[in-house]
Amino acid sequence: MPLYSRDQVPDLLRAVEQGDIAPVYLLFGERYLCRETARELERRLLADGGTVHAVDGDTEDQAATIANLRSFSLLPGRQIFRVTDTRLFHSRNVARTLWKRAAGAHEAGKTEQAARALRALLEAAGLDGNDPEQDPAALSDTAWQELFGFARPAGDLAWITEILAAAPPAGGRARAGGDPADQLLEALAAGIPEVNTLLLLAETVDKRKRLFRTLKKDHVVVDLAVDTGAGARAQKVQKSVLVEIIGQVLAGMGKTMAPEAVNLLVERVGFHPVAARMETEKLALYVGRRNRIEKEDLDAIVGRTRQEALFELTGAIGARNLERALLLADRLRENNIHALAIIATLRNFTRSLLLFRALQEQPEFAYSPSMSAATFQRQCLPRLKERQQWAEELKGHPYALYMQFKTASAFALPVLRRWMRLLLAAEMRLKGSPVEAATVLHHLLFAMLAG
Repeated sequence: MPLYSRDQVPDLLRAVEQGDIAPVYLLFGERYLCRETARELERRLLADGGTVHAVDGDTEDQAATIANLRSFSLLPGRQIFRVTDTRLFHSRNVARTLWKRAAGAHEAGKTEQAARALRALLEAAGLDGNDPEQDPAALSDTAWQELFGFARPAGDLAWITEILAAAPPAGGRARAGGDPADQLLEALAAGIPEVNTLLLLAETVDKRKRLFRTLKKDHVVVDLAVDTGAGARAQKVQKSVLVEIIGQVLAGMGKTMAPEAVNLLVERVGFHPVAARMETEKLALYVGRRNRIEKEDLDAIVGRTRQEALFELTGAIGARNLERALLLADRLRENNIHALAIIATLRNFTRSLLLFRALQEQPEFAYSPSMSAATFQRQCLPRLKERQQWAEELKGHPYALYMQFKTASAFALPVLRRWMRLLLAAEMRLKGSPVEAATVLHHLLFAMLAG
């Protein structure tokens, strides 16, 4: 059977409607697209009745899943066993991807997602995430390289131990010493009841595994991966996915949307398919009996708040993204935020960076740009807070402070002092010259970030 791409999903659904049903379907790639495609697939598979048995791959008893798949059910109709976040396709070849996902989730404060990725990383290396003696944070550089196939990350990895200890126990392998992937292949080779269907969902798969190759050859595999990079090609693909989701929601609710509103909605939600769907539904409900959604509706319902928009601007400046900063500055002006308010926000932002960068120069605080958030909170923050003169600046959330220190470490003190002079000059121009505010802001951002 063929390997379906995202654009070929309608062909797959038509084939199922015509009775061409495979015993196993593997959907891998972008999480939202996998779940939505699975939902559409289930709807067609259960056209004549049946039941969906939802299984969480993180806590799955894989032996039980295989046993159920091989058994006849007392329930009528087709029996679909849907395993979300299956671990059958993990291996050392995807370890680096799993680590990046775990580290990114940890830095964003998403503990549950970090734990899920860490569990997958350990299983890919043949470790037991439930065994405290197999703590990856305690591994040497050599052992880490041998187990995971890439160099041990720098910095304190104690957060791994904390997250794994707090996470609920994960499901085990199908049986001691056995590979669940091989056992599933044995079950499929022996044959399973025609009314049983296995639906596997995964974000990351190792395409070299025998199970993947077999499913691609004899069953159905659907590639729903979307490049999440920042390049022009990746951005184009991401936008097409979001526009398609928006169009599907609008068609289902009997609405249309002005093209400029579609583009603006895509820009505001970013590549977050769930957010794109939810915001589109909100807009469709907001316009009531009107059939067309206009830009004004978008500004009323999905418009950024003043704080969110200003925070995005400082984030773009902290990342040295001039193009993004110019775009956001224009959006702020379009939303009637005064140029002096923008200058004031940038001045406060620069002052914070200047203070945090200066503190990093003082050895008694022992700050390092490579340290983890947990180490910063445990070692640096208590020493910093001993200085009462900075109590106001250091009263925020520990992780937010950690990120501010990390951003500040990327800028030299002379650069930040120069920024303060540029901000003062821009403020004086706004107050005492006939130059357009947009021109003043553009000049300021170019002076701060260009080169």
